[in-house]
Amino acid sequence: MRILVTGFVAFVIWCFISAWLYNDILLPVINKPVPVQAIPEPQSNTADSLAQLKAAMPATLLIYFEFNDYRFKPDPQSDASVASFKAWLGKYPSSILLVTGHTDLVGTPEYNEDLGIKRAGVAGKYLESMGIQSGKMILDSKGETEPAADYITAEGRAKNRRTEISIKMQ
Repeated sequence: MRILVTGFVAFVIWCFISAWLYNDILLPVINKPVPVQAIPEPQSNTADSLAQLKAAMPATLLIYFEFNDYRFKPDPQSDASVASFKAWLGKYPSSILLVTGHTDLVGTPEYNEDLGIKRAGVAGKYLESMGIQSGKMILDSKGETEPAADYITAEGRAKNRRTEISIKMQ
């Protein structure tokens, strides 16, 4: 019996010591966070330079027209915008101007497509008269397919009768 009691006492002592070793010494070492060294990612300036280039671009020029008409009178504001487009084309010769005519919903789609191209053509001739080469322009008509405002009110329909002049990067 003495051997069993001695063995039991030795077992209990061994349990306490091993529990102490595990909980107080080994477990904190195991759970200790390993320092991770961050590797800096190489930064690309491509996106930043593209954003800067887009920010420097002249704003889209909008020319509005009367109902069922494709004539307009240039004003000093449109002349200044055309001058900025001309300067941009001089600085970036691979750029092209998009001249897109739009109409309101009144009329057939075919008529509105034709009216939109006439409006774009008049704007293109105006740009040529300001010194921009016709080879630097793409004339297009969206007709009634891309409204800028609603078709319900007269003001909304008037905002849809327009020609947009913008830059296309190549």
